[in-house]
Amino acid sequence: MTFSIVAADPAADEVGVATQSKFLAVGAVVPWARGRVGAVATQSFAEMTFGPRGLDLLSSGLDPQSVLDRLLEPDERRQTRQVGIVDREGRAASFTGRECFDHAGSKTGPGYACQGNILASDEVVPAMAEAFEGAAGDLADRMLEALRAGQRAGGDRRGQESAALLVAKPGRGYGGTNDRYIDLRVDHHDDPIEELAGLLSMHRLYFGKPAQADLIQADPALESEVRQLLSALGKLPPGQDLWEALSDYMDWENLEERWAGPGRVDPLVLTYLRRQAGRA
Repeated sequence: MTFSIVAADPAADEVGVATQSKFLAVGAVVPWARGRVGAVATQSFAEMTFGPRGLDLLSSGLDPQSVLDRLLEPDERRQTRQVGIVDREGRAASFTGRECFDHAGSKTGPGYACQGNILASDEVVPAMAEAFEGAAGDLADRMLEALRAGQRAGGDRRGQESAALLVAKPGRGYGGTNDRYIDLRVDHHDDPIEELAGLLSMHRLYFGKPAQADLIQADPALESEVRQLLSALGKLPPGQDLWEALSDYMDWENLEERWAGPGRVDPLVLTYLRRQAGRA
């Protein structure tokens, strides 16, 4: 009762999984990814050890099809399983056991594998693949479009409940010390895919880093505006340096990844400040 996509963007050094299901907290079961290694989706009577074991096998140098064969060969319940695997280079493999509930199917293409079971029709998986191949944006955007297309084609025939998006990228986790770049879950919701899209937008606000070319050099007029906005929010104590106060405010609001140093402002932070102060 799940559909998913595993995908890679070798140029961006990203691998990930997106999934939706009529199942509570699908993100706790289906998606697995490791930076500079690959991604695994395990579903349909999911064997959760396929996630870490599959990533370990990819890390050892095996290609996705060989990993799939190695995982399934000793599994007595393999015909009930559904698994998708992609490696960092974009090679992909997918398996749908004969005993998976209809409609069930898989499709692989350059840089991705789509799979689903208990689907409304056999058009769901092809719709996901077509949407991914035609979508613009980064890997997270394209995987999200695949989920949307799968849902438009009927999705899980039992309905919607949860969705998840996992993208691994070396050094892009919080603080730069891990690969958990995007790890978002909607555990229970009437419209989990669109709720997930909203969380992705929030993730980009709070954890995105501004491009140097986008930063605004503060002139006296902008300094005056920032001072007024911080004062209106009660975040500029008497005598405190303006830029120290802005840094403190951004830390308080979880915007520290967008701090650009004294004399420069991220335009998204300025918009956020204006909105919070009721001046947007």
